[in-house]
Amino acid sequence: MYDNAGGNKTLYFGLDQTASDSLDPDLGESDLPPFPPVGAFDARFILPNNNFNGSLSSWRDYRNAPSFPYSGSKEHRLKYQSAQGATVFYFSWDFPPEVTGLLQDVINGTFVNEQLSGSGVYELTDFVILNQLKLIITYDNIVTNVVNNQGLPEEFNLEQNYPNPFNPSTTISYSVPELDFINLSVYNILGENLVTLVDGILPAGYYKIKLDGTSLPSGVYIARIRSGNFLNSIKMILSK
Repeated sequence: MYDNAGGNKTLYFGLDQTASDSLDPDLGESDLPPFPPVGAFDARFILPNNNFNGSLSSWRDYRNAPSFPYSGSKEHRLKYQSAQGATVFYFSWDFPPEVTGLLQDVINGTFVNEQLSGSGVYELTDFVILNQLKLIITYDNIVTNVVNNQGLPEEFNLEQNYPNPFNPSTTISYSVPELDFINLSVYNILGENLVTLVDGILPAGYYKIKLDGTSLPSGVYIARIRSGNFLNSIKMILSK
């Protein structure tokens, strides 16, 4: 999910024979803190305990498949908010052939009612009021789990820092799909390079790095990652 103000977050779902409707730490699920203040981007799954009315949320939501091959449907709930200044919010997907989906609003399923297959992007124009969605995933004789969350990433990705806004420190997560030279730097809104967090060759994997903003004034900062032809950036807000 992403907006046109720099906010973006990749969410993962799938099937596993050990998964439950609560948190599954062995599958990479971890309970997230409460939503940040308005103006900071966030997107997450609300886990299904207590009929999606519980307090557990995660960036990953794995469900139980008693055995494989598996056919059936699982419901997920998405909650999100845009970064400050966003006017459009997008939901994108990339499904294997054995998986289809239905994206609906949680009010009555008529404001948003989109069939999903293959890969694509759906534009949410009324994302402030409709800040939650229902995602129904249907599996057709799938022979293994949909997402191998224990494996290596398949693409470069720079996730929104958390917390955001932050004071004085925040964590930036990114993924590297292959051995490559990575530069991750922080800039002010004038484009001046203030901090270089990473500048070297990294093997494939998922990474997290902490930015200490103790010496920086309050304001808006840009974290930018470069690797070959890949370039991405996020907007961060330091509020002291």
